[in-house]
Amino acid sequence: MADSNNDNKDIENLSGSEDNFDMDGIEDAQDGPSSETLEAIAALKATLAASPNQYEAHTQLIAMLKSADMFEELREAREAMNKIYPLSEDLWMDWINDEANMATSEDEKRHVLSLYERATTEYLSIKVWKSYVDYAVQEYNESKEYQEEGEIVVSAQDLTKIFKRADKWTGHHIPESHTIWNVWIDFELERLEEQDPVSPEDVKRVKKIYLDRIAIPHTTLDDTFSALSAFMTKYEPQEYEKSMASFSGIAAATRKLFSEREAFEQNLVATGGSAEAFTSYLNYEMRPERKHFARTRTLFERAIVVHCLVPTVWIDYVSFLMSMNYQKSGYDLDPKEVLIVAERSTRNCSWAGDLWESRFILMELYHKPDDEVNALFASALSDATLLASPQELSKVLQARCSYVVRIENKDEAGKTKIRAAFEHARDVIDSVGGDPYCKLEQLWIEIEAGPLANGDNARSLWTKIEGKLKASSESWLSRVAMEKRLGDPKLARRVFMQACNIAKQIDWPEKIFEAWLLFEREHGTVSEYKEALTRSRSAMKTVDLFRVEAALKNAYVDQSAYVMAAPVALVQETATAPMKKRKVSFQDDVESSKVAKVESKPKAKTEVDDDEGADPDADQTQHNQSRKPLDLSAGRHEDTCYVANFRDDMTPAKLKELFGEYGKVLRCTMAQPKQGRARFFAYIQFSTPEEAHAALALDGRDVGHRLGLQVKISDTNKATRAPPNAKPPMPKESRHELNVTGLNIDVKEEDLLKLVSLYAAPQNVFVKHQPDAKGGTWANVKFDSEADAEAAVAMNGLSFQGKTLEVTRRMFKNPEYEGMTRTEKRKLKAQKSAERRAQGSDGEEHQNPQQRKDVEMPSSVAGEAGEAREKATIKKPESAPAKPMTKLTAMAPRTMQPRSTMQGAKAIRGKPVRSAGTGTPLGAFKAASTNTSATVGSSRGGDASSTAAGTGSEGSGEAAAPAAPKSNAEFRALMFSGGLKKTRQ
Repeated sequence: MADSNNDNKDIENLSGSEDNFDMDGIEDAQDGPSSETLEAIAALKATLAASPNQYEAHTQLIAMLKSADMFEELREAREAMNKIYPLSEDLWMDWINDEANMATSEDEKRHVLSLYERATTEYLSIKVWKSYVDYAVQEYNESKEYQEEGEIVVSAQDLTKIFKRADKWTGHHIPESHTIWNVWIDFELERLEEQDPVSPEDVKRVKKIYLDRIAIPHTTLDDTFSALSAFMTKYEPQEYEKSMASFSGIAAATRKLFSEREAFEQNLVATGGSAEAFTSYLNYEMRPERKHFARTRTLFERAIVVHCLVPTVWIDYVSFLMSMNYQKSGYDLDPKEVLIVAERSTRNCSWAGDLWESRFILMELYHKPDDEVNALFASALSDATLLASPQELSKVLQARCSYVVRIENKDEAGKTKIRAAFEHARDVIDSVGGDPYCKLEQLWIEIEAGPLANGDNARSLWTKIEGKLKASSESWLSRVAMEKRLGDPKLARRVFMQACNIAKQIDWPEKIFEAWLLFEREHGTVSEYKEALTRSRSAMKTVDLFRVEAALKNAYVDQSAYVMAAPVALVQETATAPMKKRKVSFQDDVESSKVAKVESKPKAKTEVDDDEGADPDADQTQHNQSRKPLDLSAGRHEDTCYVANFRDDMTPAKLKELFGEYGKVLRCTMAQPKQGRARFFAYIQFSTPEEAHAALALDGRDVGHRLGLQVKISDTNKATRAPPNAKPPMPKESRHELNVTGLNIDVKEEDLLKLVSLYAAPQNVFVKHQPDAKGGTWANVKFDSEADAEAAVAMNGLSFQGKTLEVTRRMFKNPEYEGMTRTEKRKLKAQKSAERRAQGSDGEEHQNPQQRKDVEMPSSVAGEAGEAREKATIKKPESAPAKPMTKLTAMAPRTMQPRSTMQGAKAIRGKPVRSAGTGTPLGAFKAASTNTSATVGSSRGGDASSTAAGTGSEGSGEAAAPAAPKSNAEFRALMFSGGLKKTRQ
């Protein structure tokens, strides 16, 4: 009873008076979107009305309309966006789910199915296809329940067509195709379960579906084969053994296909579907011996999902479809599908002229009416991204004019239409700045000289563009070919002479001179041939001289800056001695950590101090009390930073201001480069080591140098550096710079600057012109921020001036040797060479690493090694030694006797002794009469030097090796006589 009373009280509370009921929530819900939202929607609509190609504005408008529950306007906004751009997977699913949730009538449900059809034609999406077949199965099941009432949205035949189409486009998607196929096979098995008795035709049909599936590589092949086995057991048990033996062979062949592609699939996952991974995969699939149309087409579709804005992927895809014969059996290819793919390519990469040209060719190939071709041409000219690239626009105009030339007759009326088409195309290209390579005009010239047979018009057109093309050898040869075709050798000879007069300005004058001589051999007299020969030789001498001067100008640093620089006073570290170049002293393994400074001949070093120009009397007291001298002796100085990789216009004051953010800078010493070198570095001394370590945050800062600022703690003690055999760091990637390759050799910096400005604001653009034989023309583009550099990476794959650009982050070269001195680099290379030689030596040394002398040893052993090393090689000379002779001359023949000092040092380090000469090492040979176990030279112990010198080991009991030859002649004579035998190392 108590519960009943409580329920009654609750009902009374719920049914209270209207005064106690809060209507604010309902009123707010009925008010609709706020005024701010409506204003934002109106602003976005105005923006899109003025510029419909703004992708982000479309997506923002759709999101805002959906949040405001304005479904009718939301549908219109989605349709408007889809007319311009293909929609992504998420946009399609969002749209379809909204429509499916509101669909109640038969027409509305059919509209949802039509949206699924449109979504599946834009990108290959397993998610969209899975949602499509699930929705179709759901509507089929509902249609069976209301079949008597006549409401059939999806029939069994409709559902089968949907499944077959889904399998056509997703069946060869190796990692994910099973998600679609499993829905299909479950539907077919359910239909078989409903039959009583089971139809043999349906059993054969389902079995064929299984057989087709096990012939396609996919990740769940074993599960599919097990399901086929269960199917055969249930529906054809009498044929089980015979059939399964045959099916096993099919599955085995499919497993082999899958294993061959498994590495490519793993590479796609590891690289996140990179363009390089897809390219290598496609190259493998498109080999003639394994080309499979459906599998290759699916792989192209998968690549497009990730790289839909890369024109080269679309160009390869369309070219692949164009190369296929759609009438050939086994190719499930419809010409309409090829046109759809071509249309998709221009919707995604509308700035690529090659893709528009492919569409023109396909429409002409499939005999489309002129109205559709003209509509396509108008659509191309209305695209703003295409108009922004004159060279890509030129490709479209050439394709259009070529189409007109092919379809029109060559009578007067036809010639008029052809010229009208070229004139219209010229007006269009001129309105956007013109094509610097004049490709359209050159095509027009060829048509005038050929099909239209009007040489005067052709020469007139050449006169208008020859100023732009005077540096191109190809244009000169084209002009000569035109004159030869028109039958006027005199004008052709005149063209050759004009080119000879400006040979220095032509990119490939040798090609023109060769063509000139060939021309005179065919058409000229001996006098004309002699003139061509002498003039071409004289011009080539001028060209060679010009090239040498240009090479010298690029190879050497301009020294005028050093000549004009004002003299500066020498900065002295102490009152008694000038500052000397830092030398690395040898620190003994046993002695204390005190580092002794190695004496060297003092050299004058020009340095600029940050106190230059200050009043010495005013700051003398502060200088003596608070400013400690900069210690440049060998060792690690925790309070001093070594700074390098800055521009030559950097001053100590600027460096002090830059580093002053991290602490109190006591001293900034900048060393000027030596004559002929452009390497600047400086030392920044802080008041405390903590401040110096905090300043390491500036390492990599962009200060105008291409490598980025290099900041590290000053350390010249080699013993504290990373060992030469340490693992090298990973390549460094610039955060503000991009490398652009694939450029035309005639590209101009201002043209590339305009292109880059479409993506981000570049700080500087540097173009290096060089022929393809030397790597091709490349450019370096520098940005102010990392975000701008990241945005400009989208240029990768863009067709620019007839070539495909490759845009990557700038990687610093030789990261293994980054920051090393020349001596360290040579030692690292020698260390690697010794390691490679040691790989073939006795493996006992590697099995017992405690015996190796180049690893960490106990203090007693280290002390003995240090004493031996001191006695052997590193005795400091009392006076400066003479410079060793580095080149061999006839007066100083090479000796075959190993140098004792090198033998001693190598014996201490436990390395095999090699000959001092460049010939075959003596350790690789032994006397022919000795036992095979007695080798000349050992890789262990200190007796290696004596063994290599020709003395046998004490107490060995074996014949001693013969004395080493003392000259190359003795060595060769001894080797050819059989006195030496080569041994394996």
